[in-house]
Amino acid sequence: MKNIFITVSLIFSLNLFGQDCDCLKNITFLQEKVEKNQASYQHQVIESNRKDVYDIYKNKMNTLSKEIDNKRDCIGLISIYLDFFRDEHSFIYYDEHFSAQDHFQKKIKSRKNSLNEFEGLWYFEDGSFSIKITPSVNGFSKWLAIIQKGYKPFWKKGQVKIEFFQDENQNLKCIYWRQNLIPKVYDVTVSDSVLSIGRYLNFYRNKTDNTENSSFQTNNLVFKELTVNTNYLKLPSFDLSQTHKIDSLITLNKHFINSKRNLIIDVINNGGGGFDAFKSILPYILDSEIVEQPYYGSVWVSKDNLEYYDRTKYEYAETEKDSIDELKYVQFLKEHKGIFTPIEMEKDTISLSSGFLEKIGVIFNRNTASSAEGFILTSSYSEKVKTFGENTMGAVSYGDWMPIEIPELNIWIVITTKKMIFQQNEDFESIGISPNVDLSSYKEEDWINIVLNNLEEK
Repeated sequence: MKNIFITVSLIFSLNLFGQDCDCLKNITFLQEKVEKNQASYQHQVIESNRKDVYDIYKNKMNTLSKEIDNKRDCIGLISIYLDFFRDEHSFIYYDEHFSAQDHFQKKIKSRKNSLNEFEGLWYFEDGSFSIKITPSVNGFSKWLAIIQKGYKPFWKKGQVKIEFFQDENQNLKCIYWRQNLIPKVYDVTVSDSVLSIGRYLNFYRNKTDNTENSSFQTNNLVFKELTVNTNYLKLPSFDLSQTHKIDSLITLNKHFINSKRNLIIDVINNGGGGFDAFKSILPYILDSEIVEQPYYGSVWVSKDNLEYYDRTKYEYAETEKDSIDELKYVQFLKEHKGIFTPIEMEKDTISLSSGFLEKIGVIFNRNTASSAEGFILTSSYSEKVKTFGENTMGAVSYGDWMPIEIPELNIWIVITTKKMIFQQNEDFESIGISPNVDLSSYKEEDWINIVLNNLEEK
């Protein structure tokens, strides 16, 4: 949780989105919705007795909003407001009929004098574009990162890519405008040769400094033999629409899975979905027939949230039983208006699959998130499992989205309606789950071979 006062070092860039924005009206509208409906607000502010801290932060946002008269900067300020909550499932997206790119056409001017070693030319880690960090024009102690070369068609030379500011403790932070032109707030660390934006993005002083760490990516569901002793299973998504495909793949290959001593399960870049999507693989992973979920969801039942659950209850219902279950769930929510729903610790019994499988290596990276993190926690109950990679995203403490429209800004804000209660009160949000074996110093495309060698060691 964060106690940040945004100082006068907040960036107010030139009017890229026009002059027709009442930012105070828009941000106070959002604040009202968040305070009534967002699970992470109820958890981090009300339950954690931080209302006084939040109010100071909120008032600072509102004061800053009065100085903003354009949409781009107002959206940026909203991203800073949302950063108060460590809630990776709360985010901004644009209206589907709105082209944000049209509003990034003007170039930004900046002061040319350089007063800080942090300023100057930097190259993105994959070499696709470069930025120049320079003091902004308005005289505040802040900096802009301006596109210098490359990154077409998303960005053009002279446009602001990153806006740097400092919190009350003079810690460096930034608004990073991503490829889809949606802002995200990150912590910033800088050395003589490396500029790190959060955990994910690195810039280098010189092109030759780039230490490639390209991502081994595939969107395909894969099962294959690697060696006489080891099979490989790639699970790129746990979206509920993929459940049947995953179940079918596991059923088709059940004898092959059990025919070898080792199995590598790859959930690199798996952004999650639902727990049902990976249930079919659990009998091969776990070593106990009794399994308890690593965390339980508890819904904040506000009036708006209840209406949203009721309105969308059949969205994923495919059978009559699904529809009946959804009706029962809405009735359950109605019985707990104005509070978080209670939870009951339940244990499931599964029938374990017998075979030769002894060692399982689960691989994940910083883009592994949400229910994929739930899969990691569940599989880690088994003594057969050893985990590899780097810390996951840390998007596991809140869930169930409800969109809030802000028409004047052409954006929607996704707020979360459910908090997760962990067995051991763990805090993974924005931190991630750590692997047993850290592979972050190796190229990602080499990870599978490293895990293979580890599992096949005698």
